[in-house]
Amino acid sequence: MEVKFIKASPTENMTLLIETPVAREKQLAVAERLIAYGSVYAEQAGYIEEAENPAAEKRLQMMAGEFCGNASLSLAAWLAKKKNLPIGEKTEITLEVSGAEELVRCEMKREAEHRFLGRVAMPLPQCIEKRAFTLDGERIELTAVVFAGITHILVSASLWGENAAKKAEHAARVWAKELPPVFGLLLFDEKEKSLKPLVAVGDVSLIWERGCGSGTSAVGAYLAAREKKDVTVSLKQPGGVMRATASYQNGAVTKIEITGSVAIVAEGTAYL
Repeated sequence: MEVKFIKASPTENMTLLIETPVAREKQLAVAERLIAYGSVYAEQAGYIEEAENPAAEKRLQMMAGEFCGNASLSLAAWLAKKKNLPIGEKTEITLEVSGAEELVRCEMKREAEHRFLGRVAMPLPQCIEKRAFTLDGERIELTAVVFAGITHILVSASLWGENAAKKAEHAARVWAKELPPVFGLLLFDEKEKSLKPLVAVGDVSLIWERGCGSGTSAVGAYLAAREKKDVTVSLKQPGGVMRATASYQNGAVTKIEITGSVAIVAEGTAYL
């Protein structure tokens, strides 16, 4: 099987955009093979499909049907590149994206030949709530930010100390049965404004992402809801900095946008 792809680096959250049509029931299995170390290698993959809504340029169908802000920015960057957007100019790209009930609008600015700065309006959380989890006999109360396509659990970076990475991986495996198929554990250091996102996609992958768009969005929504006011936060992540802007009105988070850089790093054909 030959599969045409574009490889993008949104804040180093390496993303494959698959152009070759693949039946929905086979998409997860094909993507799993493509993102493997012995193949093209990436953290995630999404399929470029024709949009049903005429107001959208394309549809992005993620490998597990989740929503992904970084992959949305990646597809918008690729479409802006195909339009030959001049360096320094901006354009707006409208997409259908899995896991999002509304159309997703991305503003893209071309900064160099293969690099863009993008801003995308993110879906609003369905709820932000405290949840109790048990790990190795210890009860832990954490904040869950629930989106239609992914649930993020915020974990204070100081909770597990020097063993935070191993504990988070252990927790992800233990809690998988009580969480949706796609979820994230976000090690969030509020003082340092840093974020280390661990994302699970079913039993296919458990990855420390270099940059997480929906995780950035989750932190912005959480801070706005907690402070009951508009919030802008720039979060240092392993792959760089992403910014979230969240609006708060009448007792609810009403708008979230994230901003980050995207580089188109390769286009080609994979052989499976």
